[in-house]
Amino acid sequence: MLSMKSNIMAGLTAVFLVSTASVVMAQPVTINFLTAEAEGSFDAAIERFEAENPDIKVNFETVPFDSMVPTIESRIGSQDSSLDLFLVDTPRVPAMARNGQLRDISDRREAVEAVASEAAQSVLEYNDTLYALRLWTSTQLMYYNKDLFDGAGLPYPSSEEMERMTYDEVIALARQVIEGSDAKYGLVLEQIDRYYQLQPLFQGNGGGTGLTGDDNLTPDVINAAWIEAGEFYASLFDEGLAPRGIAPDQMPSVFTSGETVFYVTGPWRLQDFAAAEDVNFGLAPIPYWDGGEPQTPTDSWAVAISPHAANPEAALKFAEFITLDPEGVGLVLQGIPNIPVNSEAYGPYIDWLAGENPEVGDDLKKIMTYELANTPVPRPRSIGYVAFETVLNRAFSDIRNGAAVEPTLQQAQQQLESQLRRIQ
Repeated sequence: MLSMKSNIMAGLTAVFLVSTASVVMAQPVTINFLTAEAEGSFDAAIERFEAENPDIKVNFETVPFDSMVPTIESRIGSQDSSLDLFLVDTPRVPAMARNGQLRDISDRREAVEAVASEAAQSVLEYNDTLYALRLWTSTQLMYYNKDLFDGAGLPYPSSEEMERMTYDEVIALARQVIEGSDAKYGLVLEQIDRYYQLQPLFQGNGGGTGLTGDDNLTPDVINAAWIEAGEFYASLFDEGLAPRGIAPDQMPSVFTSGETVFYVTGPWRLQDFAAAEDVNFGLAPIPYWDGGEPQTPTDSWAVAISPHAANPEAALKFAEFITLDPEGVGLVLQGIPNIPVNSEAYGPYIDWLAGENPEVGDDLKKIMTYELANTPVPRPRSIGYVAFETVLNRAFSDIRNGAAVEPTLQQAQQQLESQLRRIQ
């Protein structure tokens, strides 16, 4: 394990260009870093940063994922100077920048351009102003339970792109496995009622992102493709193929308990699943609509500075360490093996991740490399995205819990028309 982590850091060091701002501190300061990640996940990076910057201490704070945005809005709204920097979901940047919730860091643009593509960083701009530093990107994998397939006497799904299954094929196969094994659930999406995970289901059916117009401020969530995708989504719960009443952060146990045939989530679950005693898993590409194009979720967290930060210079120095500096990037990956944004860093990263997971390493490398290059669909960039996501996530939750699809989407459309009209 340690040798593999050393290898990824060495590889990252070889491909990154580093440009670090020179910051002189008059006296020791403490910066507060707010995330939705697990305790200890940034420890290695924080420890090294503090050793190299003895005049700066980093206080790591974490809140549940669903509390992240309300917490940030509350603290910034009250001009809380104790919040120095925080993680921000990339499609939320335009709205937060427009609302004055992010500090302008455009003077660091040159350092950013040295290590990240223009496309990767442009999503963190609003009106040509840079407001955040990209930390990761993401993709999704379909995990399957090998023991359940063995119990049903069925061959494992293919990891080959040319043999990617449609949604209907996945459901049909899941039913076969359930009939011949101890499986309880057929297809579970980890972020089960969040737009991030569900976007390819609706957009991949030809329904669009749900936002249209030059500024992505016109909702369109009641077209025929959205309704059809919504009916399919509802059927997962109505037919018992996916569970109700379980929050996304508790969903992994549905797979590690050994009772789920197919489970869709990101590579960040690999280590947890590998350590689980009751699941022996393989990997396949996530499904797509028959006649459509394969699509996968993308985007991830970035790092932003509060406009009211008591120590903005120190906060920016730490932000650059974990996003631009090869040493910091490698140390963060030790705690959270998400995908680095820098395309040249991907080779060392995926080799390390595959080596850490030898049972699925070849399939992992093949699937992830293809998906990242060919199938990602970014969430729509809009100053209305926060309202859009909030309304839709509520609608998805209602559908999951039994609400009729078309009336629920009609209500969401009306709410979005009202809310987005006020933003224009």
